[in-house]
Amino acid sequence: MPVSSRLLQPVSMIVLTGGPCSGKSSSLAYLTEKLSDHGFMVFVVPETATLITGNGIDRRKMDKPGQIVVFEEAIFDMQMSFEDTYKQAVSRIFPERRKVILLDRGIMDIRAFLTDDVFNGILKRKGLTRAAIRHRYDGVIHLVTAADGAGENNSARLETPEEALRIDVRTKESWLGHPRFKIIDNSTDFEGKIRRAYSAIARFLGIPDVPSTGEKYLVSQVDLAALPAHQRIDMEQMYLRSKDKREVTRIRRRGQDGVFFHFLARTRHAGTRGLPVEEEELIPEQEYQSLARLMDPKTEVLSRERICFLWNNQYFELDNYRGRHDGLTMLLVESPARESGMPVLIPPFLTIGKRVTDDLRYADKTLARRKSRKPA
Repeated sequence: MPVSSRLLQPVSMIVLTGGPCSGKSSSLAYLTEKLSDHGFMVFVVPETATLITGNGIDRRKMDKPGQIVVFEEAIFDMQMSFEDTYKQAVSRIFPERRKVILLDRGIMDIRAFLTDDVFNGILKRKGLTRAAIRHRYDGVIHLVTAADGAGENNSARLETPEEALRIDVRTKESWLGHPRFKIIDNSTDFEGKIRRAYSAIARFLGIPDVPSTGEKYLVSQVDLAALPAHQRIDMEQMYLRSKDKREVTRIRRRGQDGVFFHFLARTRHAGTRGLPVEEEELIPEQEYQSLARLMDPKTEVLSRERICFLWNNQYFELDNYRGRHDGLTMLLVESPARESGMPVLIPPFLTIGKRVTDDLRYADKTLARRKSRKPA
């Protein structure tokens, strides 16, 4: 079965989320222009809550908890309908064009305004899970709130700065576990902030751009009782045979609460600058099983549990490897923006052994090799 016949989604959906006054609306024009420059047709789905509130269903007039639940469930239904309708329509109208839909908030944002019991009840009534909702989207960009009244000027906005900060935290927690979740903080000026948002989206879509500067550390001890809100994801990864040594093709399986999603990805170098470009798509389980037969015989399945959490406004991934590498734990964190001059801060509940960012012995491809020994 040939690999790499169709690695880009016909329509990519990117969520632009964040607390109130985070700069979402102000970023959309810049992102639309930059993506258009790369040949994408860009479509924008506005914030559903603003549409509802601006047209008469005003949350400020609701004084009973039951009213808020009905209001948020209406947003849920309308948001899903908007997304499905836009995606189907642009696929049929512009079948030959590269397309991206930018969403002003996604369905998981609703969780920030409800208790977990109420939100889980909505999901149960609709036969959905959190994992299924998260994986509707190809990427999630969270713009951290200014929380000081500056930023967007939205007349439908109801929150005080204190409420904005609380919603910002709840919103970030709602998206924990998404495979392409990027937090854009306020460590630079606003222009720098939206440039970083674009760079993250470029990586999601496989557009050549400055690669992210992630850091990787060995972890010798974890105080599990001190972990903040987090999500646990089961992952397995396989590398496939390839005739081109400049390309790496792999398949990945991610699961949570019995719900699994499967991905096909290829990393290659593009252009004269040689920047790495990753193309990835969601594939059916049957295709995943078929591709698994093409696994590189020099490698084996790489299995791990990934714990995703937030600390100090930073997104962390803690990988606990299984099988032959049982006992190996690594922390992955994206470095702060270069222009901010800020160092990487390590959570106090983790005991770090050493930094292994540039140590190829700890690269996934190396760990997957059959004859490699567990690094000392």
